[in-house]
Amino acid sequence: MAEPGILASLTITAFLVIVLARALWHKLDRHLETVGFAQGYGLVPATWTGPIVRALSVAEGVIILSLFIPATRREGGAMAAALFAGYGLLMAAALLGGRRRIDCGCGGAPQIVSAFTLGRNAVLTALGLAVAILPATSAPPTGAFVAITGALVLAAIHGVIEKLASHLPYSRREEG
Repeated sequence: MAEPGILASLTITAFLVIVLARALWHKLDRHLETVGFAQGYGLVPATWTGPIVRALSVAEGVIILSLFIPATRREGGAMAAALFAGYGLLMAAALLGGRRRIDCGCGGAPQIVSAFTLGRNAVLTALGLAVAILPATSAPPTGAFVAITGALVLAAIHGVIEKLASHLPYSRREEG
């Protein structure tokens, strides 16, 4: 079995790959929808959003590949952290600009940008930074199995939390 630091690094790395792969798949499979979500942020001219979404797709693909390779894993973690932080800053800018009913466009269950999505991105940013500082080596097969299983459990928990969070705007509306 691998050391705890290596298992933590591999588990977090695999989890981030799953999150990024889902986001990338959404951008590729539903490109026009994603462009529409990006336009909803109102932060750039509408004609820029298509090229920006394509560039973000390329960036996510590069980050995924870099996370797979031990020699570039730390850089991949730093890039993932920067990407998640950047997405969080865009969400915060849109909220500060008075946009309250915009879809995150993150893939998965539709989610209105809120304090929850900002918090989620802060956690993902921290996980990216953790990958950037934890050991970036491989593990024996049993360690890899444990790390992948852990990442799948984290992804399942993340999916359930996101699905529940997608209902928050509607439950709050009924309260008020």
